[in-house]
Amino acid sequence: MKKFFSYLKKYLLAGIVVVVPLAITIIVLKNLFLYLDELARPYLEPWIGFWPIGMGLLITVLIILFIGLLTNNIIVKRLVGFGETVLLKIPVAKLIYSAVKQLLETFSTSDKQYFQKVVAVEYPSKNIWSIGFVNGESVLPGDIEKKINILILTSINPTSGFFIMVPENKTIPLDISVEEGMKWVISGGIIKPEGFKKVKKNDQ
Repeated sequence: MKKFFSYLKKYLLAGIVVVVPLAITIIVLKNLFLYLDELARPYLEPWIGFWPIGMGLLITVLIILFIGLLTNNIIVKRLVGFGETVLLKIPVAKLIYSAVKQLLETFSTSDKQYFQKVVAVEYPSKNIWSIGFVNGESVLPGDIEKKINILILTSINPTSGFFIMVPENKTIPLDISVEEGMKWVISGGIIKPEGFKKVKKNDQ
């Protein structure tokens, strides 16, 4: 009987891991869908005489697309720049806006690979290892030894983190993709990369 309940618990937890994220995603998307519909409906339904489901979402996407096209216009650029200047003078708004904007700009740019590989590095102290993302190289003034730029994201909340520069031979390259590394960090270590293995540490 114990074995039966052990298997039951195992498969129940496995099912929860699959169902809960899916259910949350569906609920969030559904609420967003309904919210956008209800937001636009009072203004547009009198004009068109009827209201097809999903019209609010479609209109929102079209408005965002239109704004994106307008950003190439020099006048619009100046207006956006002025608006950002005003917004960045408001203490709380400044923190939220700048963090979200930087995060979106980093991950939405398709013509540049910001993160080249995933490494393990001893940080913040000896024998404590963190997962870092390499995004380039640097040479400090007066130092001939090349350093690699590493971004260590905060687990659960990837909008913050730490930037460090260390010699390459002080890191352990990890045989995983950047996407797998992101999932691993953001999940707090719960979602471990499949086929994860450590590459031998560079000779020091």
